[in-house]
Amino acid sequence: MFGMILKLQAFMERLKKRKALWFTTITTLAIIGIVGTMYYLNSMTSRTTQNLYEATNASYCYDLESKIADSMLNLEIVGSMLVQNQEFVKMIDKADNNQSMFSQLSAISQNLGKLDKNPIVIEVYNKNLFKIGSSLVDIIPNSTVSSDLLSVQKAFSSQQLVSTIEYEDGKVFLKALYPMQNGILEVKKPVDFLFDNYNINGKIFQVLLDREVLDMRKLQEFKHQKVGKLEISVQSKVDIEFLDKIADLDFDKIIAKKYLLTDQHFILVKPILNIEGKRVGIFVVAENILKDNSLPKMTKKISTGLTTAALGLVVALLVLMI
Repeated sequence: MFGMILKLQAFMERLKKRKALWFTTITTLAIIGIVGTMYYLNSMTSRTTQNLYEATNASYCYDLESKIADSMLNLEIVGSMLVQNQEFVKMIDKADNNQSMFSQLSAISQNLGKLDKNPIVIEVYNKNLFKIGSSLVDIIPNSTVSSDLLSVQKAFSSQQLVSTIEYEDGKVFLKALYPMQNGILEVKKPVDFLFDNYNINGKIFQVLLDREVLDMRKLQEFKHQKVGKLEISVQSKVDIEFLDKIADLDFDKIIAKKYLLTDQHFILVKPILNIEGKRVGIFVVAENILKDNSLPKMTKKISTGLTTAALGLVVALLVLMI
């Protein structure tokens, strides 16, 4: 080992005496060192950035699931209180006309509105699944057409609580449905409240439904916007500029990759499943990367700073070697 060190030193001494070859060798080693270091740093930061974005996907999805779960729990609490309230049950059973039931349901909904900033809708279906009462002013209970909503049919056939996300009358609702002696009690709220929730934090929230699960003839009566080949936006609150930018995206690829980083947005997509576990749409959560406090911009600053510092260190070491 000691002999090899001596031979290496002798070789270096002979090399230094030949100035042209010495500087050529040093320059070549320096270039190889810098290129190799830059490649390693770039690949390392790319892997780290990808891991960070994937972890952010999990964090954002968990946050979205928590918001939905909390809201669903509130609906279930309201529904449980109503079905256990004997006066409410008697009011439903003895209501002799839809107008009387409407007035009382509307009053209950208004009282609940004092506890929740977002409107809670209460509706009642009879044994034939006809909607016979609603707290909404703009919905007229239909006594001639049985409900074709999967959630109502599921609650009636199973005689158990059903909690789900479902499209109805131009909106996407979080729903809790309770079987009663003479029908179904439905407590629900539109997911548009999440648009405001995310908007306050500088993020974008959108709901897109798969076209194949929608009745396109009924859809014409409500506000909607086609997005891409398969999805339709049905929210009353939308970011039109953002929807135009994502109109050509393949959302299945984003779900598989876990995120998409465009020149303007960091985009995450989460499937919406119905009570049968079938995908009926997607939630889209996005963040503008041009903002100073956005995750992608902060990540880029950190990785650029680390790369620059490491490159400076490599160059300094090579100069000392020379």
